[in-house]
Amino acid sequence: MKKFLHLDIDAFFASVEQLDRPELRGKPVIVGGTANRGVVSTCSYEARKYGVRSAMPVAMARKKCPQGVYLPVRYGRYIEKSAEVREIFTSYTARYQTVGLDEAYLDVTDYENAVPVARELKRRIKRETGLTCSIGLSYNMSLAKIASDLKKPDAFVIIRPEQALDVLRPLPIGTLHGVGKKSQELLAKKGIATVEDFWQLSLDEVVQLFGKFGRSLYDRSRGEDSREIVMDRAPKSTSRETTLSFDLYDRESIAPIAYSLLREVEEDVRQDGVEPQTITLKIKYADFTQRTKQHKAVAGANWQELLDDLLDAFDYSPGVRLVGVGFSNFAEPKQERYEQLSMFPWKLGR
Repeated sequence: MKKFLHLDIDAFFASVEQLDRPELRGKPVIVGGTANRGVVSTCSYEARKYGVRSAMPVAMARKKCPQGVYLPVRYGRYIEKSAEVREIFTSYTARYQTVGLDEAYLDVTDYENAVPVARELKRRIKRETGLTCSIGLSYNMSLAKIASDLKKPDAFVIIRPEQALDVLRPLPIGTLHGVGKKSQELLAKKGIATVEDFWQLSLDEVVQLFGKFGRSLYDRSRGEDSREIVMDRAPKSTSRETTLSFDLYDRESIAPIAYSLLREVEEDVRQDGVEPQTITLKIKYADFTQRTKQHKAVAGANWQELLDDLLDAFDYSPGVRLVGVGFSNFAEPKQERYEQLSMFPWKLGR
C-alpha cells in the first residue's frame, strides 16, 4: 500500500513575519501590501478569527480587522525559509512534489512505519526553522491533503483506509480539490453541501457536470486517487504582479517596479531549476483594461534588457494600476539539481 505525506507550513508568510519580528506573535498579521488596493496573500490565525482570508481585498480586510498589522510581501525572505524546509524533508525521501513555497507531497512508501517519520519531520522543521507545519498521512495524495487541513495549525492527522469514508462523509463538498466556489454554488442548487450528499450523484451525472475531471472527482469523493508524485516537472509559467497604491503615468515610475518583480520571478525559476524562454509584461490601466506584451529569447538571455524593450512598447498616459512580470515557455529542468537531492534516502532506517 502506498503512503503519502502532505506537508503544509502553517500561515507561511505571516508565520515568517512573526518569526522575524517576535513582537508580532499573537497579533493579527496580514501580509499582502499596505495599500487598500492590494489583496491578502496570507494572514495569521489570529487574523482569521476576524474573518480575514487569503485573496481578500486589503480594503475589506481592514474593515474586518482594523487593528491588524498590515505588511508588504517579502518574497525573497519566504523563498529562503522555504528552501530551509525543503532541505529537511528531502533528507527523508527523494520522491516529492512541491506546491508553491509552503506545501509538498512526500512519497514515504518505502518506510515500514511512516508515523515516526512524520513526527520527526515536524519536530525538525520546528527546531531548525522556527516554523510549525501541519502534516497529513494517508494512502493517497488526495486524502493526505485533506488530512493535513483537518486540524490546523501544528497538526498531524492520519487517515487509514478503513477510516476514509467516515472522515469524508460530513466534510463540506468544497473540501475536495477541484470543487471551487462556482462548483459549490452549482452543487448547492442540487441540494449538495457535503461529500455524503455528493455520493448521491452517479458517475455519468458527475461527468456531465465536470467534464473529464468528473471521473477523478467521483473517485476522490470515495477515497480513491491513483495519482503518483510528479518529479522534474517544469511549470507552465510563473509570474509576479503588484497592485499600485495609486495610478502611475510614466515609464520612469513603472520601470523600478517591473525590475523588482523580475528579480522575484528570476528567483522562482532558479529555485525550480528551469530556464525560461519567454518574458511577459502585463499592464492593467486605471479603467481596468489590461494589455500584455511578450518577448521570446534563448535560455540565459539578459532578461532586464528584454524587459526594457517591453517597457518601451507601452503607453502609460491612461494611468497604470497594476504591473506584472512573468516567465513561460520553459526549457527542460536542470537534471543535476534532482540528482543531488536523490542522495538522502537513508535517514530514519526503514
